[in-house]
Amino acid sequence: MRELPAPGGRVEPLGNRRVPVGGRAPIATESAVAALETTAAPITVADRRSRLGILTTAHMMTHMRAAVLPLIYPLLMPAMGFGYVQLGLMLSITRVVGGLMQGIWGSVARKIPAQRLIAGEQVGVAMGLAVTAASHSYGELTAAVTFGQVAQSPHHPLASAMLSRWFGKERGHALAVHFSGANLATVISPLIATFLLARWGWRDALYVFAVPALACSALVLFRLPVERGAAAAAGTPHERRAPLAELLAPLREPLVRRLVYTASITAGGKGMGIVQTFIPLLLVEGLHLPTAQTGLLFTCFTATSVAGPYLAGRLSDRFPRARFLSAMLAASAVCAAGTVALLHASLWLLMPALVVFGLFIYGLSPVEQAILGDLTEESLSEQAYSAFYAITFATSAVWPLILTAVLARWGFQAAFGLIGLTYVVGMFMYGRGDWSVPEARL
Repeated sequence: MRELPAPGGRVEPLGNRRVPVGGRAPIATESAVAALETTAAPITVADRRSRLGILTTAHMMTHMRAAVLPLIYPLLMPAMGFGYVQLGLMLSITRVVGGLMQGIWGSVARKIPAQRLIAGEQVGVAMGLAVTAASHSYGELTAAVTFGQVAQSPHHPLASAMLSRWFGKERGHALAVHFSGANLATVISPLIATFLLARWGWRDALYVFAVPALACSALVLFRLPVERGAAAAAGTPHERRAPLAELLAPLREPLVRRLVYTASITAGGKGMGIVQTFIPLLLVEGLHLPTAQTGLLFTCFTATSVAGPYLAGRLSDRFPRARFLSAMLAASAVCAAGTVALLHASLWLLMPALVVFGLFIYGLSPVEQAILGDLTEESLSEQAYSAFYAITFATSAVWPLILTAVLARWGFQAAFGLIGLTYVVGMFMYGRGDWSVPEARL
């Protein structure tokens, strides 16, 4: 064992980590030192921007697929002979399977470079769209959509881990750009799909959407650097653990466990996939608004999915992240209550209320993940993000069942009241305790 002294007065890179000014690097094994010295070079600002752009583009492809598929389901239901129950079953199966699959990629990345896994993911997204286009029955459609979910499952844990390592203290900004770019694809893709569906039909439209995913796979393969997981590159003892032990290793840190628990509770109030699903129901079923007004309000709400993450991520780099997230959740609770209170107010009062609500709730995820990067040792980054995504995605699959049951029994006010309650719980969880992070870990 030996230590790496940092020259006085400067901060020297050790792989992708920073050594405190005038301090000493964490103790590392000889093999770890050799691996880091030979395989990891300092990353320039231009390198970071290029890598962020590539990973954000790949993230856009996965969101493109998720945004386009809901538009074709109404066309397939009469043709393939399935109804709402079968559709809900298919969506639950694919979401749970895809979410749980995110838990394996931290271990896989120790043996296969993350760059190749994400390139393969993009090929899988293209193949998933093509196989879906070739489906002729409900069973084939379910299998194709499940395949697509599994194919895109490496992206969130691996890309988040890489960005967190590369950007250090500025990881909030990087993760914000990563989310905002993907959400931009979520907003734009349905507009493009509407034109393609009208012109060529749903099968050819899906084939067209497969092309940019294939192109993105080549971009990732040839432009993103080849690197294995941080612990594998360093040859740490964690490499000898069983896959389940590797997945659970980051949860030994109490603050990481607390973060995962809290993110699972507040998952019921996240913008993408949960609240975004219930806002149109609120406008149509609860307020009985005409289609034009519903479309206008929902467009304003979803547009905040681009601005919200970007603003929240950037600001989280300037303040203590846990306290900042606690304040965001407090504001989200106020907005949820305000939205319910303004249900029967004029359209011009409801619109700004939904916009402010969206800005806060769409900004929650990148701040949570930046906190995870702050708390986690670099050698466990892939495992930490894999565990985080697997657990929170699994719990987020349960929340729609809970909220729809509350909605059916007690109505929209009770459902949004429960959503607001999750924000309050999260506010106290993040607002209390010591969330400070050792400077050497940032």
